[in-house]
Amino acid sequence: MIRVGFHEALESAEHSLMSEGSIVRQQLVDVMESLSQRDVNLAERVILGDDRVDGAYLDTQAQVLNLLALQAPVAGDLRLVSAILHANVHVERMGDLCVNIAKFVRNRHMYPTDSPMLMRVNEMGERAAEMLDLALSAFAQRSVDLAEQLPVRDEVLDRLNRGMIDDLKEYAADEKSFEWATRLMLVARYLERFGDHAVDVGEQIAFLVTGVFREFTDASHPEDDPTS
Repeated sequence: MIRVGFHEALESAEHSLMSEGSIVRQQLVDVMESLSQRDVNLAERVILGDDRVDGAYLDTQAQVLNLLALQAPVAGDLRLVSAILHANVHVERMGDLCVNIAKFVRNRHMYPTDSPMLMRVNEMGERAAEMLDLALSAFAQRSVDLAEQLPVRDEVLDRLNRGMIDDLKEYAADEKSFEWATRLMLVARYLERFGDHAVDVGEQIAFLVTGVFREFTDASHPEDDPTS
């Protein structure tokens, strides 16, 4: 009976993690809309909504730590506890990155909504959302195959981020535009980091399934790949 209760508690902790991921997914959608429309009110709601992300994070954290304190998980159960604990941190940080973008919108930078830089950032937001969806699906399905798609998706995000530098050059001669353009590059960096966190969740999934932790190839640093 004790082990039955343990597995119910473990399932509850995983459900809390998935709920947190869903909240962060909506935060990302909302903040990208606020960015596209320069909607300060929506950006404010994203900032306030971070309390829900933090609450879900703390709830998941408390459930996992309670399991460790009261039970003695072994083998696959211990790996699941560890994976939830680590993934929980990465998902919460994704939420923080959404808040960072919302603060950029709240500062009322007068960037044109038809700027090529903004179009690139919007595409990055779409790719980041897809990566979060993929990470959550991979976790729920215990799928290493899905998890291993994350660094491939991340390469696209990294490439878009690097392209921001070329876009920035177009505004170098205009001091006023150059200011918001450089700040928009920070937004792209936040989205690039969002993707990195999704890859980190993927690594936890691979560890959960195989029992062996390995870092996926970091597509943003191909020089570190021994096969390149």
